[in-house]
Amino acid sequence: MTTLSINLPDRLAKASQDVASLMGVSRTEFIRQAVAHEVKHFQIKIEEKAMIASMLAMKKDKNYLKEADDIIEGFAGDLPEDPFEW
Repeated sequence: MTTLSINLPDRLAKASQDVASLMGVSRTEFIRQAVAHEVKHFQIKIEEKAMIASMLAMKKDKNYLKEADDIIEGFAGDLPEDPFEW
């Protein structure tokens, strides 16, 4: 485990201690949890941006749009009565 030293404004240091006390954990544990939460939140935002970029790229790709239309049209038809032909 790595030890870090950080400087916090007095108001933030007091608020972090108050919240940690209410949570029943040390300020160190509270800050550890806060950092972990922010890292996860940041990673989720990066993934969301990547998904949006992929969807925008698909929206512009004529081959993808044709394949998607073909799939959707395939859902509109009736299934064969024989399940082996599905």
